Amino acid sequence: MSDSKHPQPGDRSIDVTDLDLVDITPDHIARLSKLRDGYASAIKAILLADPAVRQRAGLSEIEVAELGADWETSKRIDEVVPAVEKLLELLHETRLMRNHAIAFRLGEMAHQVRRRADRLPNGTEVAAPFEPLLAYHFAVGQKIAAMREKNKKAAEKTKPSPA
Repeated sequence: MSDSKHPQPGDRSIDVTDLDLVDITPDHIARLSKLRDGYASAIKAILLADPAVRQRAGLSEIEVAELGADWETSKRIDEVVPAVEKLLELLHETRLMRNHAIAFRLGEMAHQVRRRADRLPNGTEVAAPFEPLLAYHFAVGQKIAAMREKNKKAAEKTKPSPA
């Protein structure tokens, strides 16, 4: 495990509080300028140039400093993105596994309630509090049965009568 300020893929704690994060719309993203290959060399040329040379070229030292700060922020983001992507992947997969476990347990519980309700004389009273569970779990089966019945009736209507 590494430092949360300098995370590695697989780390569960990532500290990006030093970054001034922004949230923009997809429309805004589409209008942003994109960097091309070679931008690092261009930035280094500006930052490493003698201030007197930059001044003769008409470059503002304030803008040069802002460029340097933006580049450092970009490099910092590049440093944490792999760990953030891996953490997102782990969260997504963990959610999938937990949802699978929930679905499995709901199915087992629905079948248990139905079996118990079928065996007991007061089965409807036993099943009543679990109606949302039963409706949720058996809804797909009921839809399939209704669709089969509908298709069967449609097939009977289109079946040619013997002449």
